[in-house]
Amino acid sequence: MSLYAQGMRAWLLQRLTAVYIALYTLFMIGWFSLSYPVDFNEWNALISHPVMLVASVIFYLSLFVHAWVGVRDILVDYIKHGSVRFVLLTTLALFLTSMTVWLLLIVISLVRT
Repeated sequence: MSLYAQGMRAWLLQRLTAVYIALYTLFMIGWFSLSYPVDFNEWNALISHPVMLVASVIFYLSLFVHAWVGVRDILVDYIKHGSVRFVLLTTLALFLTSMTVWLLLIVISLVRT
């Protein structure tokens, strides 16, 4: 086994992010089920609450990390040509990085209002 256990780290990261994503999703389904119908003011109050804002940011960051680990492992396993794999991994990394920046811009705009 490797000294740094890269495979174990990816496996654990995938599982931890999956658990958080599932818990957050269950909470949101429960909230929507109990608050139906939801109008803009209720939704804005929920999302603007600091605890929910932090939980949502963690959810999206977990989603991005989960996607990175999963798609990276698929590409590494099934794309044998090195340059094609490099282009696909770079594209994925740029996409997820841009989504993270977009998320942070949205959060900053929510905090400032």
